Amino acid sequence: MERLKLTNVTKSFGDRKLFEIPNLIIQDNEKIGIVGKNGSGKSTFLNIISKEISPDTGNIKINGNFSYIRQLDNISANQNVEISGGEQMLKAINSALYKKPDILLADEPSSNLDIFNIEYLTKKLTNFNGTLLLISHDRELLDAVCNYIIEIDNGKLTKYNGNYTSYKKQKESKLIREKFEYEQYIKEKSKLEKAINISKNTAKSVRKTPKRMGNSEARLHKRDSTEIKEKLEGHTKSLQTRLEHLSKKDKPNDNYSIHFITPESNIIKNKYIIKSDNFSLKIGKKILLNDTNLYIPSNKKIALIGKNGVGKTTLIKKIINNNNNLLINSNLNIGYFSQNLSNLNENNTIIENLVKDSIQNETTIRNILGCLQIRENKIFDTIKNLSGGEKVKVAISKLLISNTNFLILDEPTNFLDIEAIEGLELLFKQYKGTILLISHDKKFVDNISDYTILFKDKKLIHFDGNYSKYLEYENNRKNNMMTSNDRIILEFRLTKLDTEISLEKDINKKSILEKERNEILSKLANQ
Repeated sequence: MERLKLTNVTKSFGDRKLFEIPNLIIQDNEKIGIVGKNGSGKSTFLNIISKEISPDTGNIKINGNFSYIRQLDNISANQNVEISGGEQMLKAINSALYKKPDILLADEPSSNLDIFNIEYLTKKLTNFNGTLLLISHDRELLDAVCNYIIEIDNGKLTKYNGNYTSYKKQKESKLIREKFEYEQYIKEKSKLEKAINISKNTAKSVRKTPKRMGNSEARLHKRDSTEIKEKLEGHTKSLQTRLEHLSKKDKPNDNYSIHFITPESNIIKNKYIIKSDNFSLKIGKKILLNDTNLYIPSNKKIALIGKNGVGKTTLIKKIINNNNNLLINSNLNIGYFSQNLSNLNENNTIIENLVKDSIQNETTIRNILGCLQIRENKIFDTIKNLSGGEKVKVAISKLLISNTNFLILDEPTNFLDIEAIEGLELLFKQYKGTILLISHDKKFVDNISDYTILFKDKKLIHFDGNYSKYLEYENNRKNNMMTSNDRIILEFRLTKLDTEISLEKDINKKSILEKERNEILSKLANQ
């Protein structure tokens, strides 16, 4: 059954055409992720479907009722009671699903949710029995829920089969093909240009009639020269026509490789940069952490995991201000990213902000910005004229090129599209210092981190690996845990074995019994 049909739909803002949709059909039970750069028109697309915004042209046919989970800013405006952003979003999600709509529109529903509530959202959307149109920068959510992806790029909507990972593979295949076609285009263009130059130079070099020639010889030479020139000029025109009709191919964007300059003084060789064996944390009378171990290993990418409200941001502020008498390495230079973007001068341009106090060269600076889709003349834009997402990119870039060896990042992916998030992953992987990261984006966390610190029961759990590996470890540990009844049976068998071993005279049989005894002791010790 067709749930949605858009025909010849266009939308522009001023002189800028946002998108043009000749024909788009969405069937019942399709779960579609909508992706595209910030400003490409993703939210406008949903607002047109919900009829909150009218298209400039075209028809929209909706078959069924719908619910709309809006971005948090729009939800907050309608709240009468002050509750947290995460609670507001959960309330909006449950309210929309309670109506049992045929079509569910969802614009960044994972925003302000912690990793644990995103798992709840994922289950709800996976079990939703209807058509879903989902805008999200959470790739794990898109992978788990969606069976189609719609990409909005340069005013065009392209529909891909499969989830986000499948879409990326299709895009990568397309990029490989485009690179090959571009290389073939450049090769053919160069060959034609070279042939045109040779033909022109050959035509110019055709000798004029020598003065000492007789009249008959001169006429014959002139006729031959004219014929040769005409043929060469015709050949040149033919080559020029082929060049003009050569199908132009644009150069695909290359992946950026960043080579950070790392001063010797910034390299920390100690195992830990911060230590405390009896760390406690509280806000007012509320105890967040109680007498726990806090170790920050050097040169690691560390994910700080915990539910909203457990004290993650409070902890990093204590680290920055050293309020709890922590043992901090004297060579530590901390760079802190938070949403207030206090490290930027609003009246200066992007490049002026970055060049100041940078230890990296301009090529590295431009490559970092290019990795985050800030290219060419954009670097001369003034900070106060940038969007929220662009300011985030510049603020993080400024930290990466400064004289820091410990980055503390509090939700750095807010306001960023997926392409920019993937650019950040590339940059953070190549950063040589230590990173302490708070993020609700599990895929982003897993792709960057190689160490996890988890808030649990007012203690900190340290794990050498990313969050997914920690979950896998915990799951295996729980599956291998024996019941109390199992333990009793093993302990009874152990007592019996002690008696049998002491009475057994046969050396071979005694060896077999001792081996069984050691296996049981090992099992009990690992529980």
